[in-house]
Amino acid sequence: MSQSATGFQVIRKGFFSLVQDAGRFGYEHLGVTNGGPMDAMAASWANRLLDNSSDASLIEVTAGGLELEVRTQTMIAVTGGDLNLTVNGEPQAPWRSFWVSTGDRLRFGTPRLGFRAYLGVQGGFQVPEVLGSMATVKRDKLGGVCGRGEALQDGDFLASGILPEEGIARQIPERFMPDYSGPLTLHIIPGYQQHAFSKSTWQQLMQQPFELDTRSDRMGARLSGSPLQSPTLGMYSEPLSYAAVQVPADGQPIIMLNDRQTLGGYPKLGNILPLDCFALAQRQPGTKIRFAPIGLMTAQQQMRRYLRFFGL
Repeated sequence: MSQSATGFQVIRKGFFSLVQDAGRFGYEHLGVTNGGPMDAMAASWANRLLDNSSDASLIEVTAGGLELEVRTQTMIAVTGGDLNLTVNGEPQAPWRSFWVSTGDRLRFGTPRLGFRAYLGVQGGFQVPEVLGSMATVKRDKLGGVCGRGEALQDGDFLASGILPEEGIARQIPERFMPDYSGPLTLHIIPGYQQHAFSKSTWQQLMQQPFELDTRSDRMGARLSGSPLQSPTLGMYSEPLSYAAVQVPADGQPIIMLNDRQTLGGYPKLGNILPLDCFALAQRQPGTKIRFAPIGLMTAQQQMRRYLRFFGL
């Protein structure tokens, strides 16, 4: 780090914090997955509060503990889960932007509501692009501060710009703030293998509750409950899409997420509405999960509204 560099110094890395942008696309044929923010809606709000481009890089803070020292003056925004953020010891509410200057200390505590917070900075963090993206994917060893897929470490420096004067602080209207509390219903679009599962299996899926398992991560959300009957299809491995619901031999569904492998051979019930996956990213292990059906056209309409709203 040069003496003139401006940005943020990592004092404590916390539980698990990653640099993310909108994701890495166009390389799945090479076995490279997308990455990107688990709660893409919260990340989009952080960039909107700062008038950043939709693919500006930010930090995804999982479960808190991250502490940063400001080495610049700029506007930042914090959205997503309430991880008890303090600035110089003073509590700061999420879902708004505010001014920080040299010497300020930002610290994320343990989650109060939600599980992942997003810290954006005016103009985005300046880290190297790898295959056209700054998104950190540990499994692929791509992206992040040094470009090798590592989570933030003590002593890392995240370069960012400097603003000559304080900007206008903004706050997201309350009607747009998501509710991260309580159980969650995931809407599923049945896929082309739906008829390989019995009628009784589909009834069980829609009627019984599951729990979000502690083994869940950025690759996939693992659910636990009464096992579903997984068909024996003798499948070859095939491409895996975001939000696909696999049912392995143990009958416990796995929802494939941002850092999923690009190929898989387990039978698939269908795909979850991506908006529900964003909400799933904010649930802690032990959360009660239920499934409900949704038609393809209805799901497409909801996703179009989201994409248009954020100009994606």
